[in-house]
Amino acid sequence: MITCDMILTAQQSILDDWSDAGKKVIEEAAKVNPFNGNTKKWLEHCTCCGGNWGGMFLSGLQALYPAVYDAIPDDMGLFAMADILNTLILCGVDTSV
Repeated sequence: MITCDMILTAQQSILDDWSDAGKKVIEEAAKVNPFNGNTKKWLEHCTCCGGNWGGMFLSGLQALYPAVYDAIPDDMGLFAMADILNTLILCGVDTSV
């Protein structure tokens, strides 16, 4: 279950790491119809990327939430995987299971 603390932590991490681009990601994620599913269900919408888990999760974002995907900066920085997962949380993917 996605909790308020998870959402707040995800937002803060995205803002800390992606700055203005992070604001855009958060704004776009707030506009989507929440996924309301877990990571296993999310993976049904992803394309395998040869072991690149970040790329695989991003492929699902590109397919289901293109505006959110487009808002993600090209240079995602050192904590890219964490921020991809945080973005999924904001889109309603329960990454805790």
